[in-house]
Amino acid sequence: MNLIDRYVAGSVMRHCAYALAGLLAVFTVFSLTSELRSAGRPGWGVAQALWFVLLTLPSEAYELFPAAALLGAVLAFGRMAGDNELVALQAGGVSRLRLLVAALMAAGMLAVVGAGFGETIAAPLNQRAHAQRALAFSSGRALSTSSGLWLRDGARYANVGALRPDGSLGDVYLFDFDDQRRLARFVHARTAMPEEGQWRLQDVRESTFADDVSHNRDVSTVTWTTAIDARQIRSLWLEPRDLSVGELRRAIRVLRAQGQNPLGHQVALWRRVSAPLYIGVMVLLAVPMVMVSGRTVRLGERATLGALVGIGFQMFEEMFTNVGLVAGFPPLVTALVPVLIAMAAVTALLRWQSIR
Repeated sequence: MNLIDRYVAGSVMRHCAYALAGLLAVFTVFSLTSELRSAGRPGWGVAQALWFVLLTLPSEAYELFPAAALLGAVLAFGRMAGDNELVALQAGGVSRLRLLVAALMAAGMLAVVGAGFGETIAAPLNQRAHAQRALAFSSGRALSTSSGLWLRDGARYANVGALRPDGSLGDVYLFDFDDQRRLARFVHARTAMPEEGQWRLQDVRESTFADDVSHNRDVSTVTWTTAIDARQIRSLWLEPRDLSVGELRRAIRVLRAQGQNPLGHQVALWRRVSAPLYIGVMVLLAVPMVMVSGRTVRLGERATLGALVGIGFQMFEEMFTNVGLVAGFPPLVTALVPVLIAMAAVTALLRWQSIR
């Protein structure tokens, strides 16, 4: 990497950091406003809401990385265009392809930093934040983990393995303990349907234990009464996007072994794996955006354009993910179609500029 490459890559990375800080400040205000609405609950005050927002900041930053990469690259190349540095570089024989290569180097470093940050810092802190909120909202009776939601009702413990789009639950395990804290009854239900303030367990396998002897039976339906309703379970549930790559792979294996559909976790896994590709495409998109704008466009206009395109792309990515989950598209299609569209836009802009 020579002096020009280091200068361009350093400028892109520096402005990406500025852009990430700005976007994070805006979205933090939104998150804090949302959490403060729940600050009146017992055990969940203003201090707890602030702590939750602080712990989820790394995860928010990880989600905003592609938009910040685009905005930062637009700002970097826009500043260079406004200071006539791009004209000087091109006059010195630096081609647009060379600028793209330097931008791609910056994108590679940003991708490595972003992937490591998301796996080692963002995911663990985000899970810790949601676990603490689940304990607070349920008065210590619920714990949100990567293996599902754990609930406690007196001497009964329950584990919910899956939350389905229609509000029903999948793979519900109930553990009843006696006064000596010994397991007295074990229940596994493939499905739990909400019904008049209760849950109707279906396809139930029940085991009772007495005097070191177990008695097993299969039951079509069983009523399960708990103070945690469907709305609370949804609010406490840990989403697949909150898990790291290793946790997603383990969750997919468990869901397959249980006969459940792992599509949501597979899409989240491929989105995390393909995150460096998203960042690279966003940085490359900044080059034709600045060149199309021309030197007469002000830096503020470039920043606005970059922010709109970056946030708009992120919204499109989320929308297409939801459409793919509902329609049952293959995980690779759901995860990669948005970035392929962005790559097509980069190619089209570069070709359009080359024939002008």
